[in-house]
Amino acid sequence: MVKSTFFSRFQEWLSEWDETKTRQVLVVVLALLVGLLVGLIIDTAMRLLGDFTFPPPPVLNMADKEQLKALYATMPGEAFAIKILSWCLGTLAGGYTAVRVAKMGQFPSWIVGVLLYAGYLIGMIGLPVPMWVVFTCPLLVAACAYGAGWLGMYITVQKEIKAQA
Repeated sequence: MVKSTFFSRFQEWLSEWDETKTRQVLVVVLALLVGLLVGLIIDTAMRLLGDFTFPPPPVLNMADKEQLKALYATMPGEAFAIKILSWCLGTLAGGYTAVRVAKMGQFPSWIVGVLLYAGYLIGMIGLPVPMWVVFTCPLLVAACAYGAGWLGMYITVQKEIKAQA
């Protein structure tokens, strides 16, 4: 008996390509784009709330890395907590939206979580971010992506059950 591997199943899936699979792929890509957009909008709104709560200096040039490094070195821990909260809520909302749009499982939420985390990581590189932020960010973003996938599928399944009844 030959064990089927992921690659053999994937190759088999690709060999039998039809219009339905094209539609499924396009729906998932659209769901990912919509999920990323929602996640980034929520993240941006929360960051604006953080900027309102802890306003940066009025003469800050956001394009100057040295000024940003000086600002990050003096930021209180609560400001970083708001940043992490914005990342988590953005990932949760974006992942949930992707799962609800795709209606094909939890994996769109995980992909949105990975892409948003990559963006957050790029934003952290080169800035003096506290170590607790570096360690908690991937854990919380991963938990939010998993939770968004679970919640989105749970609600999708519950709606299908109600529709069948």
